[in-house]
Amino acid sequence: MKNTTNSLCKSFENGLNKNTTNKARLIAYVEKSEYIEKSEQPIICKQFNLTYLKGVFANEYRKRFYRYLYFNTTTTAEVSKQTKIPEKFLCQAKAYYEKKGLLQVLYSDRCPVTKSNNVNFLSTNKKLFSDNYKIK
Repeated sequence: MKNTTNSLCKSFENGLNKNTTNKARLIAYVEKSEYIEKSEQPIICKQFNLTYLKGVFANEYRKRFYRYLYFNTTTTAEVSKQTKIPEKFLCQAKAYYEKKGLLQVLYSDRCPVTKSNNVNFLSTNKKLFSDNYKIK
């Protein structure tokens, strides 16, 4: 009985180590890839012998959004155009970072992509944050 338990534990640990290794490989792959369409993400996970890990993709695309806005004050439409990350996801990422106090609307102006007026220009660079700007 004791040997059976040890075998099961070792088998379980090997499976965990394999999943950890595969997840690390998946993360590295996603970091190096352009945006991967949502419909392709489960297929990519399967290629790494993993179930669909939506969070791996979401975390990477949130990080790209954050980094882009650290160096560029612009609109979500412009970030989407440059990174290929869908604007719908970027709006969710905007709310995520705003809630954490890591993103701020610096001003409103004409969007360089859509040409719409009164569009929010965003930044994650705290050196640029202001206590004065209020969203109208």
